[in-house]
Order: sequence, then structure tokens, then C-alpha cells
Amino acid sequence: MRIVYATRLFSGLESSFINRKWNPTGVPTIYRIIEELDKNHDVIFIFTAKDSGLGYRSTWEESKDFNGSIEGLTHKFRILTGVRLFPSWFPRKLAMILRDFRQSILIFIQAILFKPDIVYCDHANVMAATFISRFMRRTPVLFRVMGVYPFTKQTLKPRSLVHYFYRWAYYSPFSNVICTQDGSGIEEWLKKGLNPETQVDILLNGTDPIHLPKTIDSQLLNLTNNNPIILYVGKLEVYKGCYDFLDAILYLLESGERGFHALIIGTGNKEEELKELVSRKNYSRMFTFIKRLPHKQIYVAHHLSEIYVSMNKLGNLSNSNLEAIRANDCMIIPDPQPDTGVDVVTKKLLGDSVVTVPIGHPKKLSEEIIRLLRSKEARENMTILLNEKKNKFLWTWDERIDSELELLERMSIKGTK
Repeated sequence: MRIVYATRLFSGLESSFINRKWNPTGVPTIYRIIEELDKNHDVIFIFTAKDSGLGYRSTWEESKDFNGSIEGLTHKFRILTGVRLFPSWFPRKLAMILRDFRQSILIFIQAILFKPDIVYCDHANVMAATFISRFMRRTPVLFRVMGVYPFTKQTLKPRSLVHYFYRWAYYSPFSNVICTQDGSGIEEWLKKGLNPETQVDILLNGTDPIHLPKTIDSQLLNLTNNNPIILYVGKLEVYKGCYDFLDAILYLLESGERGFHALIIGTGNKEEELKELVSRKNYSRMFTFIKRLPHKQIYVAHHLSEIYVSMNKLGNLSNSNLEAIRANDCMIIPDPQPDTGVDVVTKKLLGDSVVTVPIGHPKKLSEEIIRLLRSKEARENMTILLNEKKNKFLWTWDERIDSELELLERMSIKGTK
């Protein structure tokens, strides 16, 4: 297949391009597809620097577009710069609008010149996907959505020109939409926000089989002789629920509870604030913060931990949580939010194999943590039930990526008829 593949320059990909060696972190749905397409198809890879977004931190500082190659990938790639193209005095909101329009036009031109069998665009490049699907009707367009979040849902009841524009864009005649089932409440938007003629596929992400490494990362070694570990894995951002987790642990400590240790794996805009809060209360020895771990070591962290907590406000079928499910963790996650659809599917899949608590109630979370810490039997029963539940829906990354590749093949065949 001939494919134009356009995706956001995710922070987990930036270091690979900076170092000129393919070694991605995070966004496994993205980098695994890139690797498969690179090996087996004729692809033009376009990465767009967006310089913005919920919890997004960029280290890409090029002020011009970049064309090059990288060790580990066969095909060359192109990175379209973002707001750094414009002088520092230029109004940022206007720069972001012009950035998106410019990047979309360049992707559109590339599609005209390359004559691909498929154009594959992620949500960050919906404008390009819109132009191509509306003005190059013979070219199949796959629009890739990694969950549906508040702004996207708001377009169902638009209140601004921006909302109206995106509603028009989402209603474009895409050939196919692939949407990640991440618990974010995607169902209503998929039903009402897309063109009814667009084929929609909802796919849960995959997980790697558990193969514990022979050696433990040095950052985890000091934890092997500690008290029972309560684990958090994810970005240190408000919407990920990091403050709910931290406040619950602090509430336990200030109530006189001891005999446990909190392990926080992740980085983000709130990292220093969280560390400072712990330090100010003189509880640093009760916490371990780890920015990043090699992916194979994540399951070691799960293996060492007694309880896993995720208070993600936007959906709890994330990659990190799927890995916790794969590891049969004793899990605490938020209650479903029927009004927004968030975690309604999560609850259906997991049932009583996890404990749920309201978002924004760290005291309630702390009560559930200490209850589980005091009852080994309760923890063991939950892991047994979770193991039964997961076998009905969890699949490997190989199965997940194969499913998407088969979908692309079907799109290509259909597009030639």
C-alpha cells in the first residue's frame, strides 16, 4: 500500500528524532503502527509539531520544517514545525490557527503529489483529513481518534465558531474512523458527531505479555524491602487525578497511619508541585517519585505493589490501566460518570473486580486504600476476579496492531474498486 501517514509529534517520539535513533516511549498505538507500516508498505511519514495540548510538554525546538532519516526506520520522515515558525511577538492564538492551516495544506499537497491508496490522519490533523476527504473524494481517508474528550463532545452542542468548525470537520466523509476505547465516553459522539456513512471501528488498546526482566531497575531496588506499596502510574497532571492520589496518601499519613509506601511513576506539569508538597509536610521518605522506567520494568513495579490507584477524570481504560489489569492488580478507580459516559464501559468490563470511589473525594479514597491494605484476603479475591474478567476482553499488542493493519488492507481494496 501507498500511505500518507500524518500524526502529531508526540512527546514520546521527540527524543527519537532529536537523537536520530528510533527508541519511542509512550503512545504505543502510534509507534507500533509506524513500525509495521515502515517495514511493509510505501509510506510518507509526516509529524506535526503542535506545541500545545492537555498536559503536553515539547522538547522540539526547530523553527523550520525538518526532513531526514533515522536509525531504526527505513523510510524518511518530515516534521512540520509549529508556532516556533512565527516570531515571539506574534499572538499565540493566531499562530496556532495559522500553524494548523499551514500544516494541513502541506499534508494536502503531499497527498496530491504522492497519490496514496490511503491517507491516515490522527485527531491533531483533523483539518488535513477534512480537506482531503472533502476535496479528494477518490482518496480513502482514515481518521484516527484516541479517545473523545470534553472539547470534542462539546461540538455536539456548539456554542462558538470553533465548535461549529470542528463539528463540520468531524462530519466529513471519512472512509473510516478508528476510535480507541479508553473509557472516555466515546459512544454518543461517535453516533451523533460523525457522518452516518463513515465506517466506525472501536478498538481497545493492547498490552504486552508479562515477562519480568532478570534484573530490577536501580530506581526500584530500594523498594524491594519497603512496606506494602501503593502505585500510581501516569502523567502528573490534574486531569489524571494525581492530586486525588497524593491527597489521599497525605490524609492517611496525617491521620497517623503508617506501614505503607507510595510509588509515583510519571512526569508532567505538576511534578515539582507534588514533590514540594510532600517535602513541605516532611513525608518525603514515605514517597518514591520515578520520572520514567524502561517499559519492561513497569511490570516489575506492578509486581512489587499491593494496590494500584488511578483517578483519571477522563477515562480509565488507558494504556497504564490496561497494564495494571494485565498484571492482575488490586485496583481502585473512579465511579462511572453516566452524565458524560466516562467509565460506563469500564464498569461493564470490570464489574466488581475493582473498587470504585468518587472523583474529588480523597478521604473516601484513603478509606478504601487502608481497608484493602488491612485485608490480604480482599486483595487476593479482587485479583482472582480481575483475572477472570480480563480474559474476556484483553488482547495483546500484536493482535491489536494486526487488527488495524487488516482494516487498512480492506480500505485499500475497497478504494481500488
